[in-house]
Amino acid sequence: MNPLFAAALRYAELGYRVFPCAPGSKEPLTERGFHDASTDVGVIESWWHFHPSANVAIATDGLIVLDVDGDANEWLTTDRALDLAVAPLCRTASGGRHYYFRQPAQGEYRGHAGRLAPHVDVRANGGYAVVPPSVLAGGKTYRWAEDMALDAPPDRLPEPPAWFVEALDQLAASPPTAAHVASGAAEANTIPDGQRNATLARLAGTMRRVGMAQAEIVAALHVTNNTRCSPPLDADEVERIAASVARYEPDQITVAVVEDHWSQMKGKSADKPSLAFLGITSKELATAKYELNYLIDGILVQRQPGVLAGPKKTLKTNISVDLAISLAQGGYFLNRFAVAKPTRVGVMSGESGAATIQETARRIAKSKDFTLEDCENAFWCFDVPQLGNVLHTDALKAFIERHALEVLILDPTYLMMTSIGDDAGNLFVVGSLLKSLADLAQQTGITPLLCHHLKKGVADPYEPAELENIAWAGFQEFVRQWILLNRRVRYDPDRGGHHELWMSVGGSAGHSANWGLNIDEGTRQDEGGRRWDVEILTTGEAYTERESHSIEAQETRKQRSQQVRDDRNREAVLRALHQYPDGETPRVLREAAGVSGRVIQDQLEQLEMEMLVERCTVQKHTRREPAWRLIGHGGTGGTCWDSPTSPGTG
Repeated sequence: MNPLFAAALRYAELGYRVFPCAPGSKEPLTERGFHDASTDVGVIESWWHFHPSANVAIATDGLIVLDVDGDANEWLTTDRALDLAVAPLCRTASGGRHYYFRQPAQGEYRGHAGRLAPHVDVRANGGYAVVPPSVLAGGKTYRWAEDMALDAPPDRLPEPPAWFVEALDQLAASPPTAAHVASGAAEANTIPDGQRNATLARLAGTMRRVGMAQAEIVAALHVTNNTRCSPPLDADEVERIAASVARYEPDQITVAVVEDHWSQMKGKSADKPSLAFLGITSKELATAKYELNYLIDGILVQRQPGVLAGPKKTLKTNISVDLAISLAQGGYFLNRFAVAKPTRVGVMSGESGAATIQETARRIAKSKDFTLEDCENAFWCFDVPQLGNVLHTDALKAFIERHALEVLILDPTYLMMTSIGDDAGNLFVVGSLLKSLADLAQQTGITPLLCHHLKKGVADPYEPAELENIAWAGFQEFVRQWILLNRRVRYDPDRGGHHELWMSVGGSAGHSANWGLNIDEGTRQDEGGRRWDVEILTTGEAYTERESHSIEAQETRKQRSQQVRDDRNREAVLRALHQYPDGETPRVLREAAGVSGRVIQDQLEQLEMEMLVERCTVQKHTRREPAWRLIGHGGTGGTCWDSPTSPGTG
């Protein structure tokens, strides 16, 4: 089981209300932060299903969590450390200590920062604490000290030492002064609980007064909130503060002073332009070395944004995993297309889940004659960022830089644009989100590849896909290269994981091709389990195969229809024979069964070969006529007739 999810369930079982924080951070993932904390198993399962890499946090209502920063904090004397050692102790990602106590019955305590001593904070009602096995950026982890894990319910935790309670009571009786708040280091004053909203609003007002836009204010407030507020406000609350303040007009005089409008106006002249466009000569253009480096020959160019798109059931995720493993190992994409050199590649998949990706990656690696463990250049993440979100962009940049990635596959795109609502067709809305990814690619040198879907209701659903089939506005303009998938024939579940696809590739660098893919994955019931067998066809071969399959399918359908008719006629003839146990002429049997003369003749002869009927004669007026009856059902009115000549049809 996912260790983060397992830990969340364990804390909830003990009675601690938990909620998820963004992977690699202490930023809440839920809309209301610690206010959403829960012990409900269903709620927790839902959170970690959609965010399997989420960190775990506990709401500290009813608790007192003493947060001592640094290994060598002077406040934590030996005597104090011994008194505090009765409590569960978490060693934080930054090297600090969290001691967990229950609140004394006689008091109601709220958190505060730096008031007990420098770099000593308290988390209590209205706060939260990140807990093991959470991991922050850079791989630093939270862990429980040996034999001091949080393994008791809240009401079984120890109360704080008497001297600690006395100090908390004194602080509660004397609210923090402005001088105290400003007494810390100038670059990192802590903003305690109870002053966060007002302080951020004042900071936002200062920024708006000098002409800063809402986006600039939001970005700055997020940094202040995350680095100085203890505990941080919910991200939505920070954005609400910025939006509220941004409604007011800037102070034009202050703006003019800050931006030095006077110098700008005085400095304008014809011979001193404020903007210059540089150019090069034709000779410089002709002799300059501008190179297009292909990561995969004829498929993927370095440092150009791309898309891997297709409708459902076209193996987009599986093919992207093949792409990642092939790039990482420097082998052959789909066992056909040569990779120039091993490349560090990241896969961020937010839809399939870790178990599915693991199973897929293992069998794809096996098909290439190595194990998944060998793919040291491939890195996997089971969350996707929200494009346009400053915090997510920073976290994504950190992920790229931490693993020194050269290619990043993001799957699926729609989960990275949950904010667009009904604006999927708005070029400006979608374009602004895609631009944030383009800017990041420019900064990091990454080659981004988005997994996306095609429009529904395409006129030819089984023909090669085209660029204009990509869904949503902005993508055709954004991508510089593409891998487009489509089915060649309708998916047949009876064929056990067999897929017949088109793969169209192209790009502004000039590469273009269309291929047929036959991919056999098999089923879990197959001997040896599922597999990854890929066959590449030329366009002509793919069309020929489809036409051949079409003829075979028509013949198969024809045979099935004939078999159904034969079975129906057989049952009708048998019912008619049962009506006449002493035998009857073919004409009477034909009328009773409701079939043609040819059908009755064929069915009677087939039943005779199966030794179910025999020939006989029956009395008709003054003469006996050839007839048929079921074997073993004969009465006294019919006589067995052994002539090799078939009775007539009457």
